[in-house]
Amino acid sequence: ACWALQRLAVSCCGEDDSHPMRAALAPYFQGTVQALLVASERGDAEFGLRMEAYESLNEIIRASTAEAAAVVQHLIPVVMQKLGATLDAIAQPGASAEQKEKLGETQGLLCGTLQTIVQKMSSSGAEAQNALVAQYADQIMAMLLRVLGVRASTVHEEAMLCVGALAYACGEYFEKYVDALFPFIDVGLKNHEEYEVCNVTVGVVGDICRALDAKVARWCDPIVQQLLADLQSTQLHRSVKPPILSCFGDIALAIGPLFEKYLAYVAPMLQSATQLSMSQPKDDEEMIDYNNALRGGIFEAYAGMLQGFKEDKSKIALLMQHAEFVLAFVEEVHKDADRDEAVTRAMVGVMGDMADTMDGIGQLYARKPFWRQLLQECADPNQDEQLRETAAWAHGKITQRVGSGM
Repeated sequence: ACWALQRLAVSCCGEDDSHPMRAALAPYFQGTVQALLVASERGDAEFGLRMEAYESLNEIIRASTAEAAAVVQHLIPVVMQKLGATLDAIAQPGASAEQKEKLGETQGLLCGTLQTIVQKMSSSGAEAQNALVAQYADQIMAMLLRVLGVRASTVHEEAMLCVGALAYACGEYFEKYVDALFPFIDVGLKNHEEYEVCNVTVGVVGDICRALDAKVARWCDPIVQQLLADLQSTQLHRSVKPPILSCFGDIALAIGPLFEKYLAYVAPMLQSATQLSMSQPKDDEEMIDYNNALRGGIFEAYAGMLQGFKEDKSKIALLMQHAEFVLAFVEEVHKDADRDEAVTRAMVGVMGDMADTMDGIGQLYARKPFWRQLLQECADPNQDEQLRETAAWAHGKITQRVGSGM
């Protein structure tokens, strides 16, 4: 029954409120939510049933219409009360290892539901988002810090995902929480054995950068230092390394010219990653996927730096020495039929950013005319609309530079 509800909700998630299935589910929202919460607490419920109940609850929340907003909001104290109860139970002296494991699993599920509620409210208009921040943000963050304090890896991952969603919802208001959160970010970034935790923490750093912009600068020294150490680690799973490169782009975009002090350390890492990408085997599906992720991370890092330095020509001049190397990499990736659409969009964006920000770049583009064919391919009507728009913008910027000889 839980699975059937989940599939019904998934079928209309992302549609507008007038969608027939969303409209049909709307009158039953409150009753369905209550029934799923009851199912999750059945005395005979194994973890599989509890997980199905909470996953169904999450999809029902995602598919809910505007008229259910008050019910969704009132779920926050319900979920918080349940989380608090699990934390109190774990703290009991007589709790067995088995009981703690079961409570930890429940905490992870509750954090997932709390994340879903935060995301739903932050995407439901200014009124719902303001209510979330004003009424509940302090309580939610205090509870998440308690959960993170338990230091269980599975729960740490789910709690961090919820932290990222809250940072997005709060924007600059999130600054007040970062000092208390930072020790857990540090622990997460250093957790090479449980690499999923490290990966999620890298993502949360990006969320915080987008929320705080330049205000994140005072925490950047230890974060960048640890990210650089992570890139060089032989113990850390390779899947975490492309998101770390993207994270450098998030940091650069957030703090702008202040990123200059990290450039001497980050640029060689990007060059090493570029060389690694060009030497990857072409006959292994898993390695092709990894290489696309690596390329995406590289291009997102360069894009963040170009956009972050845009207003300061002296900082852009520091990147100019890397321009030929970057464009040569774009040309190599263009030749690879295995590149995916996300990589194509990212590299076209970087080409446009270079033309937009770098004086004198026109001569380099004139010497490397491959960009005309690449952008022509991207302009095909069958291509994704966002890619076509990015390509049209990049074409305009490059053509302007080449035409003026600048």
